[in-house]
Amino acid sequence: MFYLDLKKGNYVATIKFKELDHSLSKKWAKVLKKHIDAGYPIAQPNRIYNLNNEWDELKIINQINQCIQTINNYKQFIDFKILSQQLSQTDSNILHHYFELMRGENDSPNEFYRDAPREIKKVIEEYNVLIHRWEDLGSYGRIVVHFKERPMFELDDEDYQHWTLNYEPGDIRLNYCHKGKTIWDCFKDGDDIVGDDNIRPQHRYSPDFNIIFGRGPGKTQAFVDWWERMSPKLNQLGFYQDDPKCAIGHAVIGKIQGDPDAVKKNILGATEILGIRYDNT
Repeated sequence: MFYLDLKKGNYVATIKFKELDHSLSKKWAKVLKKHIDAGYPIAQPNRIYNLNNEWDELKIINQINQCIQTINNYKQFIDFKILSQQLSQTDSNILHHYFELMRGENDSPNEFYRDAPREIKKVIEEYNVLIHRWEDLGSYGRIVVHFKERPMFELDDEDYQHWTLNYEPGDIRLNYCHKGKTIWDCFKDGDDIVGDDNIRPQHRYSPDFNIIFGRGPGKTQAFVDWWERMSPKLNQLGFYQDDPKCAIGHAVIGKIQGDPDAVKKNILGATEILGIRYDNT
């Protein structure tokens, strides 16, 4: 059993969850336990999305603009600023593309990120978190657990069978842990700004995971139609609709213990991930 401890006011709210009984889940759980035992901290403990009243759109916009100013004061890079009190999906796509250009791979960062001082690296990472925080406004809520110094491992062919668009509230999902944007997210975001080399289905796993409180959309007709329109380009990039390695959706690797609605009610208002632990139950 795993236990995710959250700060909620003056007390600790805990989510209990277990891995599922399949090979990818077992591999992930083994890596997660090893990382917990090594004592690595959670890198961004405020990645609790739409489960408290700490954030609204204007606050997110203001903080993104502050990040842009701080980054550009160090070295001009982002030629964009949010000028209104609302963020559009196109704005979000542009902002995310700049992050990809700045950051690069986790294990092979781009020159801009590699040469930046520690405080600028931290701002770049927070800039990305803020974009995702905006994307989750109005959602059912999500918690992202991302570790420092995380190892990453290539997925085996058999692992791709666990990707789905039919995830359920209370599911534990594998986190996307490398540079790029998934095919589903390119469709969902209407993203025609992302570069071809950044359209990258998930091909690695790490100890990172997220807890979702919403239901997956399923394979929609809109997605099928989009794929048909985009198939010449996608095929050219090596992506084919019935190939499991396209990793459409998310890999479900665990499940909350208890009723997800009750668990969500218990943690509403939590603002910080305090830590994760496990036992052999």
